[in-house]
Amino acid sequence: MNRMSTYSRYWKPFATLALIAVLTAACASVRGPYTTRRDKTGKGAGIGAAAGVAAAILDGKTEADEILARAAIGAAAGAGVGAYLDAQEEKLARIPGTSVERIDGRTLLVHFESDVLFAIDSASLNPNAQGSLNEVATVLNDFHKTAVIVQGHTDATGSEAHNQALSERRAGAVQNHLIARGVAPVRITAIGYGESSPIASNASDYGRQQNRRVDIMLRANVK
Repeated sequence: MNRMSTYSRYWKPFATLALIAVLTAACASVRGPYTTRRDKTGKGAGIGAAAGVAAAILDGKTEADEILARAAIGAAAGAGVGAYLDAQEEKLARIPGTSVERIDGRTLLVHFESDVLFAIDSASLNPNAQGSLNEVATVLNDFHKTAVIVQGHTDATGSEAHNQALSERRAGAVQNHLIARGVAPVRITAIGYGESSPIASNASDYGRQQNRRVDIMLRANVK
């Protein structure tokens, strides 16, 4: 179940202005009760509040809700969804190469630096990355009451068309690996955003490295 999204350059400033206020409020508690041990390194904290990913987060939630509506995925009742996500967050945060952020009461964002998963300009998973993704798949299979949205992002090196296609291939590679490890295809989709959702400046090597990433959004259903 793939849906690859193309985000043109003109959308970035409008997404930032329209959505940053909403997401900043929604993520204000990220550094508080939802902080995990890996978040304390500062590597992953604040991902959800970054202006550059505003559109991607809202798009991912919309796609996840569509999956939850059409797939036979059970729901956590009432306050139980918080404990359900807490347990997943704790397990995922222990996997090497990940950072985990609670976006809201129903949503987790698992972040991988793309350089951990892929060589630069490649969509073939590194051998070491496969081990980490195997652990992610185990957690997803243990906690099956979530929709899974794989989101691929690139830096701004190269053409927009090239970066869009690369992000789609990378997101698809992660999706296919998770499905091969038992994650039900009905609950997972992959989206490529190209260079449209940076979390750092593309003017430096460090910033470009931060922008080359794959995120896995997990969203629970509530009745």
